[in-house]
This record gives sequence, C-alpha cells and structure tokens, in this order.
Amino acid sequence: MKFSVATLIALPALSSAFIPAGRSATFGTRLGASAVVTGPEGKAAASAEEDLELTYKVILDFIDASDTNGEEAPAAAVEEVAAPAAVVEEEEPAVDISIPYDARAQLAYEASDKSMGYDDFKAKYEADSVAEVMAKYVDLSIPYDAAAKLAYEASDKSMAYDAFKEKYEADAVADVVAKYVDLSIPYDAAAKLAYEASDKSMAYDAFKEKYEADAVADVMAKYVDLSIPY
Repeated sequence: MKFSVATLIALPALSSAFIPAGRSATFGTRLGASAVVTGPEGKAAASAEEDLELTYKVILDFIDASDTNGEEAPAAAVEEVAAPAAVVEEEEPAVDISIPYDARAQLAYEASDKSMGYDDFKAKYEADSVAEVMAKYVDLSIPYDAAAKLAYEASDKSMAYDAFKEKYEADAVADVVAKYVDLSIPYDAAAKLAYEASDKSMAYDAFKEKYEADAVADVMAKYVDLSIPY
C-alpha cells in the first residue's frame, strides 16, 4: 500500500490523534497481533517530535504488513514432461553381394556334365583360360634395330644381316651429321661483320682490336653517372 506525498505532509497535523486527553491510551492499527503502541509501556508521546516519529512508525508498519499480505504465491512448478522413448530401428539383414574369385569356374562346372570332380575341373578350366589369353597376345614392342630390319627386308639381301645393319647405322649417322647446322654465335661476330663490310685495308686481328677499343670508347662516351653521393 502506498501513501501520497500530501498524506505525509499532513502527518504533523494528525499527530494530535496519538496524544489522548487526561489518560494514557494504547494506540494500535488494525494489524491484529502486530499492533504498535504510541510510546514506551503504552504511554503517550512526550513531545511533538516523538509523536511524529511514532506516527511514521505506525504508517511504515502498516505499509510493510500490506505488502507482505499482498504477495502472490509462487507459481506452481511445471511438471517435467518425460521425453518419448527413442525408437529403435531394426537392422535389415545384410545381403552378401560379393563375387567369389572362382565364380566363372563354378558356373562352367554347373553347365558341364560333371564327369570329374570340381577341383580337377577348376584346375583344367583355369589352365585353358590362361592358354587362350596367351594365344591372343600380340607383341607391340618395337626393337631398337627395327629400321635396319625393314631396310634389310627391302634390300636385295646380297650381304648378311649383321654386315648390312652395321653399314646401315653408319650411313644413318653420316646423313644426320651432314644435315647439322651450327646455330651458335661466336663472341666476336660483330667484329667479323664489321670487317666484312670494311675495305679490309688491315688484317682482321688488327681490325678486331681497333673495333673493340672503339666500341668500348663509344659506350663510355654515352655513360651517364646516375649514382647519388652519400
């Protein structure tokens, strides 16, 4: 319960209510067993200040009692809902889809007249399979002297193959060397070109020495010092 500011301001004017005329009186609120008397041992207040203090006490006790009586009971606890039981999925039976390594032999044996035991049939079946694969094998490798062999087959075979092969390889090397072109550039190529374009009034060695000296002097003349002194 709350009191307005106007009520608290009017408290001094109401203090006379706690000073009975001619006799001491016990003053209390309507709080039952928690009644507050106006003074020690039920005596009236001795002064206006004490009367005002007791008035404040009565009002505050009344407010505390009202707040206590007005509290709401705590909310009821929410019952915990049990989680549904987990559904256990049944495992499906495993299906073996593997293929045994001798499946072909087994199928062939089932299709045969079974005139022999399976073990003997299997050994013969696998041996026949290997022989059939080897019969279809084609060697695609190329021997290193294949070119010599082809040339020998196209020749008149007037000499033995070994002698023909030796001559054939020597001729092949000579043919490759004859077609070789040197693309390297000699370090004095510029001097040689300049000499060929000159009147050749001096020998090449002297011309080369003078040409290189002039080339160095020409480069130095165009040199620009871009260094920055410290």
